[in-house]
Amino acid sequence: MLSGFGQRQFLFGLVRDSATNEILTGTHVRNISSDKLAITDAYGKFRLPAMPGDTLVFSNVGYQMLGWVTREEWFEKELMEFLLPVDTIYLEEVVIADFPEYQRFKQIIVETQPVDTSFWYHGVEKPEMQEYTVLEKKQYNHPLFIAQHPISFLHHKISKKEKEKRKMQSIDKRSVVVTKAQQKFDRYWVAEMTQLEGDELTDFIGFCKFTPEYLSKTPLYMIHERMMALLQDFKNKKSEG
Repeated sequence: MLSGFGQRQFLFGLVRDSATNEILTGTHVRNISSDKLAITDAYGKFRLPAMPGDTLVFSNVGYQMLGWVTREEWFEKELMEFLLPVDTIYLEEVVIADFPEYQRFKQIIVETQPVDTSFWYHGVEKPEMQEYTVLEKKQYNHPLFIAQHPISFLHHKISKKEKEKRKMQSIDKRSVVVTKAQQKFDRYWVAEMTQLEGDELTDFIGFCKFTPEYLSKTPLYMIHERMMALLQDFKNKKSEG
């Protein structure tokens, strides 16, 4: 359990814009492991009770929400710096030129490999990447994707190889969703957050009624918030029964 690391102490941090290096005031820094919150001051600094292994979530209007898992060496520094990227979409330049003949154009599209635009959050284990992402129809048909990656859109739409990969992906998708859900909503994690055990812990997990789809798509801090809200309802119903 996390308590093995020792008692919580104060973590001192500074939040900056990852592109301009400017300080970010008003950034919310939440420790979802202890349900504590801090907000950066006029100098971009904050102080928050934490301990190694706690999960911190950073959010600021106009910036991507990121999470970090605290490390023991952070508490040895006078000030830890955290960088938040701007949550802005930049469209790539589009060059207009003469189109080749239809058959040649189609062959170019089929042979083109889509660009990997995936990303991952700090503090979360980086997933093992495939050769490139297999997109579903609703993803590559999205207007924003078409505007940003017109060649990739045509490749996904025309290529027979992509259609076969999508079929295989749909078969594997359910097992992937279940695996992600089990990793997030682990019995030991629920026990540590709620201090429940035995049959009471089992009953509470069933009481939550979280579907695999909900768990796989929802950030951990939101699952934690929902679970703790349900915990009080669970205890009230047990006392009434």
